Amino acid sequence: MKSLLTILCFSLIFPSQSQAYQFGAYGTSAQSCYAKAMVGMDSVINARAGVPPEHTLRLSLKSGTPSEENSTYFTNTLIIMLDAYLWEDTPHNYAINVFFNCAAGTNPTLKQANFQ
Repeated sequence: MKSLLTILCFSLIFPSQSQAYQFGAYGTSAQSCYAKAMVGMDSVINARAGVPPEHTLRLSLKSGTPSEENSTYFTNTLIIMLDAYLWEDTPHNYAINVFFNCAAGTNPTLKQANFQ
């Protein structure tokens, strides 16, 4: 009897929670900002792991190859990835920064490194 009651409780709770994700609560703009934030967080981790920044070029390639002179890139994505190499705080904070800047509609700008 106790196991039947437990199964009944779980069957009533879980379907109602899973139905909340079936509605279009998040639009494509929110998904795009989330994707950019995750790319930024991964780039900070790659920078800390010693991956050279020139290896990020292929990930933001729109057409052509990195060795071609007339290659085109997704500029915003490239800026997010290269800026991650200059980020001094945690990868999570960078992802939050990228997400909120994207949600606010501001385009990313490449920070200047201070070489002194």
